[in-house]
Amino acid sequence: MLRRTALAAALFMLVSTDCALAYDVPLQPFGDITNEAWFQDEVYSLSALGMIDGYPDGTYRPDGMLTREAFLKLFVSAQRVDLAALPAAAPSDVKKDRWSYAYVAAAYERQWIDFMLDDSKTVDPERVITREEVAAVAGKALLGAEPAEERSLWLEERWKEEQGSRAYPDSGALNGSLAPYIYYAVNKGVMEGDQAGFHPKQPLTRKEAAAIVYRLLDAQLAKQKLAKTGFYAIRSYPALQRMPLLDQVTFGWSHLEYSAPGVAKLNTETTEYKIPSGWEEAVKAADDARLHKELMVYYGDSNLKEFLRDEAAQGSFIESLKKVAADERYGFDGICMDLEGLLEPASAADYVRFLTRLKEHLPKTALTVAVQPDYYYKGYDLKEIGRLADTVILMAYNFTHDSSRLPSAPLPLVADTVKRTLAYVPKEKLVLGISKQANQWVASAGQTQSYNPEIAEVEKRLAAPGVTQYLSYPYGLRRLEFQDERGAHEVFYEDASSIGKKLWLAKYYGLKGVSLWYMGNYTESDWQLFKKEQG
Repeated sequence: MLRRTALAAALFMLVSTDCALAYDVPLQPFGDITNEAWFQDEVYSLSALGMIDGYPDGTYRPDGMLTREAFLKLFVSAQRVDLAALPAAAPSDVKKDRWSYAYVAAAYERQWIDFMLDDSKTVDPERVITREEVAAVAGKALLGAEPAEERSLWLEERWKEEQGSRAYPDSGALNGSLAPYIYYAVNKGVMEGDQAGFHPKQPLTRKEAAAIVYRLLDAQLAKQKLAKTGFYAIRSYPALQRMPLLDQVTFGWSHLEYSAPGVAKLNTETTEYKIPSGWEEAVKAADDARLHKELMVYYGDSNLKEFLRDEAAQGSFIESLKKVAADERYGFDGICMDLEGLLEPASAADYVRFLTRLKEHLPKTALTVAVQPDYYYKGYDLKEIGRLADTVILMAYNFTHDSSRLPSAPLPLVADTVKRTLAYVPKEKLVLGISKQANQWVASAGQTQSYNPEIAEVEKRLAAPGVTQYLSYPYGLRRLEFQDERGAHEVFYEDASSIGKKLWLAKYYGLKGVSLWYMGNYTESDWQLFKKEQG
């Protein structure tokens, strides 16, 4: 899915010297956050979501203080409050034309900040917020989401037990009326103190704010479940026993063959996308796991746009597809159309007409459509595809750009791609595509070569001596650095940690699920992650 050559050509058209110019997302690390910073994952995760920003000089200023309104913007955003309908009331010193009005008003409406108001109902939005105030806001929000019985028990009894177990040396400095809410935030792991105490009156720093909001958000997202689709294609047999960890399997066993004007068919016999010998075992494994089964139809040739205008060829193709889709030996419940490379806007209407025709001929067959990012592929009418399809898979990867060493799926670009697509496709239909791959650059004698190494080779290298490795931010990918007789190597790898972050992202946006391209590439660590997610 999504051939790299086509994408590289598209990027070349957009970029002259630096690929970062093509995207309005943060692709450079903050200059004042080191790899050793305890808060870097929290900062870069929220930055990818667009919740927090740095400064024009490229710094984050982690020790800077936060005002009340700045924290409320961050907190309300993390709570995913719908701000479409603005509350009618707000503190008297926060007017509707103030940048923070929607966030402060939303918190005010939910009684999260009532304790901040003075007698004149002002909140003093530019005042630096304290740790005590932050804990109270978080505690009120968390406790307010609990059943009435749980709230009563906590406010009457249990908060005192928490207070006793913590025994902060400075507990006497806490505002007594806020203590139950403060200790609830502590109990839920959103905030914590240290050996010296809770430091209630201390101003909140930007790094602390990122950590607190991330913990709160992470705890909420951990409860959500994602549907997982595995693509069984190309050397996937070793992953056969992983079927029970999935909700759906899509078999990559066919491709569209368009050989001449008026002539096209579904080919299941040649190329890497074909029905393999021993296919019965794979189908049985899917049936035993009670999975929804789809057939993927791939096509990525340059004459795709001609096919989409060739009604006769489409007719013969659809007839051959219907026969395979109805073949009881396979028991396919749906089809996944993966037609790639539509760069021109003129192709969008043609593709919609083809999909409409396809649905008319296969009305009882579930339709999934894989789409490419709309930065450069303009031949996909996302709104109409979202209307026609039962599921839309967003291939948010292969952003690779060699001259700037941009890897396949940096977290900020994945997040931005999802946001752009959600403007057209309902979240209940959207699936985030994850491709297990690596990008490698080798520099030697003033020249740089790029590769896509096999996953097994990257895993071997991870365990080898002399390799520096760490999670690279803001990309959120595993980075390996080493040298050998070939030169200096830099590798970005989609490992279990980075895949986990993409699952987190899909949960944040409330997506239908994720798809795994392709099952044969995923490692034991990855499958353990999916097992944990399954509960």
